[in-house]
Formats: sequence, structure tokens, C-alpha cells
Amino acid sequence: MSVKTPRCSKEVSKRWLQEVLKEHLAESHPAGQHDVTTFTITPGAGPGDSFQSELVLLDVWVKVKKDGSPALQGASPVLQDGSLAPPGSSPVLQDGSLAPPGSSPVLQDGSLAPPGSSPVLQDGSLAPPGSSPASPESTVVLHLVAKFYSFDIMSREINKRMSTGQKEHLIYTKIIKELNEFQADRARDEPKISIPHLIYGRCTGNENVLLMENLKIHGYNTFDKRKGLDFEHLKACIEQIARIHALSHVFYRDKNFRNKYHCFQSTSEHLMYIKPIVAAMLDSIIAFLRTQNDKKDVTRKLEACKQSILDKYSAILLDRESITCLNHGDYWINNIMYRYKNPVAQGSHEDSQASQEDSQTLASHEDSWATHRDSQEGHSQRVFHAHESHQEIEALKIIDWGNSSWGKPMFDLQYILYTSTTRTIRNAHLDHLLHLYHSTFTKLVAKLGSSAASWSYEQFKLEWERTCTVGFLFGCIMTLGTLSTSNPVNKASQPSFLDKPILLPVKVIVDGIKLGMARLLLPLLEKPIGEFLIKNTFHHTFKPIHEELCSGQNEIMNTRLMDLICEADEKGIFSTESI
Repeated sequence: MSVKTPRCSKEVSKRWLQEVLKEHLAESHPAGQHDVTTFTITPGAGPGDSFQSELVLLDVWVKVKKDGSPALQGASPVLQDGSLAPPGSSPVLQDGSLAPPGSSPVLQDGSLAPPGSSPVLQDGSLAPPGSSPASPESTVVLHLVAKFYSFDIMSREINKRMSTGQKEHLIYTKIIKELNEFQADRARDEPKISIPHLIYGRCTGNENVLLMENLKIHGYNTFDKRKGLDFEHLKACIEQIARIHALSHVFYRDKNFRNKYHCFQSTSEHLMYIKPIVAAMLDSIIAFLRTQNDKKDVTRKLEACKQSILDKYSAILLDRESITCLNHGDYWINNIMYRYKNPVAQGSHEDSQASQEDSQTLASHEDSWATHRDSQEGHSQRVFHAHESHQEIEALKIIDWGNSSWGKPMFDLQYILYTSTTRTIRNAHLDHLLHLYHSTFTKLVAKLGSSAASWSYEQFKLEWERTCTVGFLFGCIMTLGTLSTSNPVNKASQPSFLDKPILLPVKVIVDGIKLGMARLLLPLLEKPIGEFLIKNTFHHTFKPIHEELCSGQNEIMNTRLMDLICEADEKGIFSTESI
């Protein structure tokens, strides 16, 4: 590529967009010249919702010259003998001859339009009465999402070391395509795995960028993480992940996937890095429970079995994996986007988008986009109301694949059910949801010709019960991490005084020092001392969350956490017996 790949949204340029959108625009608007005129960038995720990366909404205005390249602009008409008419000649008739001087425009059938007619359009037909003169140019707007490495240098280096960018790039460019092709060969009637359409992607060394369609423009939205998924939304996402697990399991066995894509760790290796965070989280929960006079019994149990829980966590991760599949790795409410049949305010989306695409000037586009943004905010609120009205789900897409790995399917299933639901939903529907997952998985693997079809529900349910400790632990971590209002990562970042242009040399030096420290520290995290360092770092992170818990002001977070603790106690997770 002749243009340098931007490392973050601040480095995006018209020249780069012109280069990377060339192929996409050639497909969507063929036989024309495409010139990026301007673009806007806005945050694509709330504070804390995308702390591993920088996610932005990128709206790009493109001028499309529909009548060809610049060399053809203003060229004279072609005569019957193939030569060009003299400059300023009259229109050319159907037989290739010149119309008499001063004639009316030529219609689609080659005849002259009546005197005083409306302008003739590009296809040769008349425009509606009162129309403006036809223009060879139009402006279209592309609504995209761009994803880069995180601004934070330490997070960026960790992601490089964990190959999160490389894995996600492979998911979007190769792996999902391979899975869908594999399924089409064996079960053509089965629906494909659906993820956002990738327009451009690059991941080499320090370069990491994904340019995708903006799903919200097409009516997709996430559910409210503070409410948690209801039964209908859970059914949809559990059926989808069961299909991904089944398809990838059969593909993995047949194609020896991990020998082809070395960057994908096992799920056990991936989750073992998180064990010190789990330990710090348990310390924080115990400290909170000590302040609750009505929870003395469960506090004593958790204090006594803390090490046993950590041992169970390690034992589960080290178990031999009989059913192996592609795990999403971060399968929670914010990474699942739903679209509804006849959604409330869908018309406002379509009208807004149409008005944007029909506008011919940048000013009208900006006005239209402001209207769209306002309607989208209103739509978001109305969608949640539609959820409550049991609106029918038409489709869903899964996003954010950077934590994907290969291992037991139970990890994704435990993750979604304990990070993204309430205890009320689990109590009422857990058995139905587990049966749905198992039947979806076994039916598809049977159709694909795998021996995993013999995986009985009893075996499946036993494995579910054995791994519930993981569900409890990740449910607690995500509840504290994503529902807290005091967690620093959930607060909007403030501009740094080093961002001033005059201080650029200082910023380069400071960033260089941070980068050096990160590269020095990261290898230590993989040694025995690393567990100590990570645990103490997260003890500090959990301090403001502990204070928020004790204040009782965040009722949703406190309720969700206490429900997880009580549920784990009832399941016997706080037992000191070995797993």
C-alpha cells in the first residue's frame, strides 16, 4: 500500500480512505470515479465498553462521477461514423447524425424531446416536471466502524502478545468464510454464521485496523447491559453460539485447524492468565461481604474456600478436552447485536439514510446526519421498549472476536449465562436453554457427520455442573467491571496536556518510555512473579469498586453480585471439597 496505515483514528486521512475504499466503491458504484471529499469520526463505544481497542464510527462522504473517468468529462458526443462531434455541436440523434442547431434534448428512443420539456436523465427519460438539471455527479455517504489497537500502550502491547488483533483479522478475513464453505459442502440448507461485513483489514506488526459496516445503520442494536438478556434474546444467542461450536468442532477435527493458525491459544491457556485477576476479585468480594451484617454465614464460607475455588478453576482449565471448538471468548451482552422484524422507528432509520444518499451537497448531508443521529438515539430507547413488547428477533450478529480461542464449549455458555442475565431469568429458564444448546449442537454435528452427535444430554449436563465455578467467577468479574460507575475504565478519558502540538516531542519521549517499560514488564508477567504483580495491580483497580459496593448506591450492580454469590452458595461452589 502506498499510504501509511493509521495506528489510531487521529491518523485517518482522506488519502488513506481513498486508497482502502477503492475496491468497495468499485463494487457498490461501478463505472465511475470516486473521490472522498470529507469524513467525520465519533466514538463508537461508551467508556469501558471497548477498553481493549479504539472503536470509532467513521462516516465518509464520497463524490461519485457516474459518467466515467475525468478524461471523459465534457467530451463531445460520438457520431455515426465513430468520430467525435465538433465542440459545441447539437445533440446526436439515434441514427448517429447531429440534430439541427438549437434542438431539444434527445430522449431514450433517440427522438427529440418536445420544446420546453423537463431535463433528460442519464437513462434518456424525462425528469419530473420542475426538476433541476441533471448532474453527472452525486454524493454518497458510507457509514463504517473502524477498530484500532487501544490508545493505552500497555493494553496495546498485551493485545499484541496475545495476538488479539491477528486472531480477529483472521476471523473476519478467512476463518468464518472457511467455516461457512465447509458447512455448505455438507449441509447446504443450514444458515451461515453471520458477522459484520469487513470492508478492509490489515494486521502486520504495529499496523492493526479493521474497517467494517456500521450495523446500527442496518437496524442492529445491542441490548441494555444493565437489564440483562431476557428469555427470547438468550434463546437466539445460545442457538447461534451452539451452531458456531458445532461447526467449528467438526471443522477442527477434519482440517487440523490449530496447525494452520498458530496464533489461536487453547481456551485453558487463555484463561490461565486471568487467574490472578480472579484472586483479586475474590478478595474484594470477601471484603465487601464483611461489611454486610446479614451475610456472615456466606462470608465465612467464602473465606474458608477461597483457595479451593482457585484450585477448582485451575483444575477445570487443565481438564482434557473431549469436545473442542472455537470459543468466542468474550460472549456477553455487548458483543451481540440484534435486528427486529418491523422495529419501532425503523422507518426513521430508512428515511434518514435515504435522505443522506439522495442529498447532493455536503451541507445537506450534515443536516441529514444530525437528524439521523437524533432519530437513532430515540430509536435506541424505543427498541428497549420493543424488547419489553416481545418484538420478534429477525437476525443477530456477533462482534469483537479478539479473545477467541480453541477449547471446551462450556466456557462461552457459562460466560453468556452468568455475565449477561439476571438470576430471575436463570431460575426460570436455565433447563430450557441448556436443552436448546445441546439439541442445536448435536443435530448440526450429526448432519455434518461427526461422532460428537453421540454426546448425550446427561454427559453435557455433568460437564455444565463441573464448570459452574467458571460461570460464577466470570459473572462476578464482569458485573463489577462493567456495571460499576466508579471503575476508571468506565469513565470517559480526559484529554492529555501532552496532546498539544507544541508538546509533540515531549509526548514522543514519554510514549517511548512507556513502551520500553511495557516491553520490559510483559515477559515478567509470564513468570511466577507475574501472578503477584497482576494480583496487586487489580487489588488497586477494585478499591473504588469496593467503595461503591459498600455505599449501596448502585443497586443494579449490588443486586446482580449478591444473586451470583447466593446462587453459587446454593450450588455448593463454596465447598472445600475437590472438584
